[in-house]
Amino acid sequence: MLKKSVTLLGLLLSFNLFACWNVEGEVAVDGETYKIHQKFIHDKEYSLPMGNFIFSLKIIPGKNKNHEIQYKLVEKKKLNLVVITKGEDEITEKAQKEIFAKGEEGQPNSIITIKITNI
Repeated sequence: MLKKSVTLLGLLLSFNLFACWNVEGEVAVDGETYKIHQKFIHDKEYSLPMGNFIFSLKIIPGKNKNHEIQYKLVEKKKLNLVVITKGEDEITEKAQKEIFAKGEEGQPNSIITIKITNI
């Protein structure tokens, strides 16, 4: 019984070791604005559907509360996915960051406003 209790407690506590991020912000593209409020686990890519667009985001942990984010925005056009913008940027915990993402050739520019908090 004691072994089961210790094992269960160890499993519950070990899930907290997988750093989680609370991501808040918005993505503005082509005159439309979409809000983000999502829990992320670092080093995992998340794809968020936003109308005709799909926004993918990955947080890579760094040092001294400075982390790297990788993002990609694609548009669904019939059966094809067209890349609007992609890139990476550095972000500081608990500080709001505005990223002005230049669109690929012939694509609109985007504004990504994001804030990450370690939970």
